Amino acid sequence: MFEAWQLAMMEDYGLMDTNTGLINRVARRLAQSPNDSIDTAEFRRTCISCGVDPDSFTQSDLDQLQRKLNELT
Repeated sequence: MFEAWQLAMMEDYGLMDTNTGLINRVARRLAQSPNDSIDTAEFRRTCISCGVDPDSFTQSDLDQLQRKLNELT
């Protein structure tokens, strides 16, 4: 089995299908964008390419996504 730190690392890198893992997966992909700002179309494309439903994001999820993007960039 995995140790707790291994599970946390997997979630941080978006390798788990937990809510935080999905947000981190999208954030890591968006952080690779050459654009300075992310528009709705790019956000939606990125979500879909990551296997995440863009319509499932709540305001709290978007806030968490912004914090993760700030951390990564």
